Amino acid sequence: MKQTLLIILAILLLFVSCKKKTESTYVCKEDLICPAVVCVAYWSDLRFAVTDKATGRDLVFGTNPTITAADVKLFIKQNSPYTEVPVLIDSAKKQLYTMRAADTMALKIKNEPMQYLLVKKFCSDQCCARTAVEVVQEGKLLIADENKLIRFRY
Repeated sequence: MKQTLLIILAILLLFVSCKKKTESTYVCKEDLICPAVVCVAYWSDLRFAVTDKATGRDLVFGTNPTITAADVKLFIKQNSPYTEVPVLIDSAKKQLYTMRAADTMALKIKNEPMQYLLVKKFCSDQCCARTAVEVVQEGKLLIADENKLIRFRY
């Protein structure tokens, strides 16, 4: 009887320990539906900061910055070639952003090789706009914070 109980307990523990871990995701607020709004332009935003891989320190807006906003180039893939898009600066919020985000992009900092980006999820909480909240950078999923800011590691 004890052996049967031990076997059942061991199988139960094995089943619980092998349960698939759910990947964390960004939870969008309820997406807006704006049927009365005619969008002349539709913005796809990407808000980001460039941080040190090891320390997490902000490399553009932090104390003793090691790169400038001019060192950061962002490219979107249109058909085949990558096209550079403007990177805007919001010093008050300590972030860089673009209003031309796409599903497939690349980030280039100084003379380093391009880092490829794939937007996995956008959230729409404004009419005629959406913001990237989940981005894969070189195979690593990055999730935006509560301000929809993605921290790219460099």
